[in-house]
Amino acid sequence: MFRRRFLVGLVAALALSCLPWRAATAQPWPARPITLLVSSGPGAGVDLFARVLAEQLQGRLGQSIIVENRPGASGMIAARLASRAAPDGYTIFLMPNTLVIAPYVLAENAATVSVMKELAPVIMPVSTMMVLAVNGKFADRNGIRTVSDLAEYTRRHPELPYSGGDNGSPMNVMGEQFKKEAGLRMTHIPYGGVAKTVSALIGGHVNVAWMPTSGNMSHFKNGALRALATSSPARSPQMPDVPTMAELGFKDVRATAWFGILAPLGTPQPIVGRLNSEINAVLGSADMRAKLAELGYDPEGGGPEALAAQMREDDERYRRLTSDLNIRAK
Repeated sequence: MFRRRFLVGLVAALALSCLPWRAATAQPWPARPITLLVSSGPGAGVDLFARVLAEQLQGRLGQSIIVENRPGASGMIAARLASRAAPDGYTIFLMPNTLVIAPYVLAENAATVSVMKELAPVIMPVSTMMVLAVNGKFADRNGIRTVSDLAEYTRRHPELPYSGGDNGSPMNVMGEQFKKEAGLRMTHIPYGGVAKTVSALIGGHVNVAWMPTSGNMSHFKNGALRALATSSPARSPQMPDVPTMAELGFKDVRATAWFGILAPLGTPQPIVGRLNSEINAVLGSADMRAKLAELGYDPEGGGPEALAAQMREDDERYRRLTSDLNIRAK
């Protein structure tokens, strides 16, 4: 009897001694820095936004947010890391909507990640319009000020090179749809991402491109690039003099680029909710809105379900378009 009481007392004492350790490990989230994975290299639009967001968000969360660039494999390297990360709220993923399209254009044996099925939506923070842009000097030399001017030039110079970033990107899809509707022959020159496309366009290595305005507004303001039309549903306050493709009769040449923040599946709902709430608060601040306008972004926000709905819409639309236009990554 004495031995049994002794053992019971010993177990109880050990259990009590563990309580401080349990209390220490059950700290409120976040208790340490958060990693924000980005699917591009430094300097790209998604990277610029990641750093602006991290700067604003870490003050509200009380922890540092470390932007980690993991480019490569059409964004799949970062997506794979995010999908395999611990679902504890300390790894989140900022992706462009290109990754919704990727499974339909990458090779069948490519190691793709379905962001629709393997990650949990948190919020769609921003979107940006896409424009049909031309090199400023090229436009001046050839009298190109409108989409009609470009179309006429292209008919005189068949197979005119253009770029829409990577094969299968929303910009590439818009370029191929424009070719089809306008009856033009143009050759797509893929570049590894938006930053390289813009550099090639400014340098005159290619003179026509579909591109997002985010992070690139200064090139339009200083005349290095000229925007002929946007693929947005309506004219943008950032470029009120630039018509939409729909206005010009190209009703199906429409698209918007957007970014989404996702978390590993299984991330606790209270953490997802807190992230969503704090990012919405950041997007609503006057300072943040001014910064986003300067960079060429439109604030979005809303709940996780809004991002999920946008992902489903893009999934359906681009699955059809990439098939109809026979677009594959190369």
